[in-house]
Amino acid sequence: MDVSRSQHSFKELLDEKVITNISVFKAALERQSEDIKKSIGSLNDALRLIDYTPSTYIQLCFDQTRDGEVRDFKTQLRACLPDVMQPRTAEANEASFQRIQALIRRFEQEERWTAKVTDVRNWLDFSAEERYREDDTTKNYYHDSSGKSGGQKTKLAYTILASAIAYQYGLNQQEERKQAFRFVVIDEAFVRSDEMNARYAMELFKQLDLQLLVLTPLDKIHVIEPYITACHYVTNNQEENDSKVYNFTVSEYFEHRQALQAGVGLGNYAR
Repeated sequence: MDVSRSQHSFKELLDEKVITNISVFKAALERQSEDIKKSIGSLNDALRLIDYTPSTYIQLCFDQTRDGEVRDFKTQLRACLPDVMQPRTAEANEASFQRIQALIRRFEQEERWTAKVTDVRNWLDFSAEERYREDDTTKNYYHDSSGKSGGQKTKLAYTILASAIAYQYGLNQQEERKQAFRFVVIDEAFVRSDEMNARYAMELFKQLDLQLLVLTPLDKIHVIEPYITACHYVTNNQEENDSKVYNFTVSEYFEHRQALQAGVGLGNYAR
């Protein structure tokens, strides 16, 4: 048996296997990046359905990141693969193997760097444009939230959230929209935001025909009153061991609103 020849053959096979695996790894990361781009396209379809103002809408944009660590990693990853225009020689495979080995060693030694560069969300820089419906020209460009008021940031966040919900439920497809169960639960932090943006968000959700369950303290219920069809009022005693739920239609709620605020005279509605 020629041990030297066998060792050489084994080394060639090992190099080929490692190169194949790093190629699969690279392709998987690139596929994830493309999936994000496609999802943004779908979100933009949903965003076109939503009025940011009466005359404008929002579109999400992306570009290749300028982050140095991510760009260097992508260059290093490409360098791990042999040049497809050159013959696949043992020497070329060995050179690729050495670069792959160095990359893997860095993966093992630098956890923060590894998590950052292999998260393909970091491969893209994201922004948003406010565009006129009339001609699709840009009114405002948002690369980050700096320079924007809290209300502007909140309104933009609600708009993008609504588009994500629309995308998730397929609301840009009219046939699915007619039949879909579109249930969304909103906690009290939403209603505690400024009232103008809370109403804006409720109008968005109404526009998307969402079925909402909104949790809110009684002193903020006026924000959502125009949008509800039923009310479930929850009370508890001071010892917090005797909770009750009172169920009302919207007309019953308005009839008994003062009693609700006083917390009296609700026995017939308890469940």
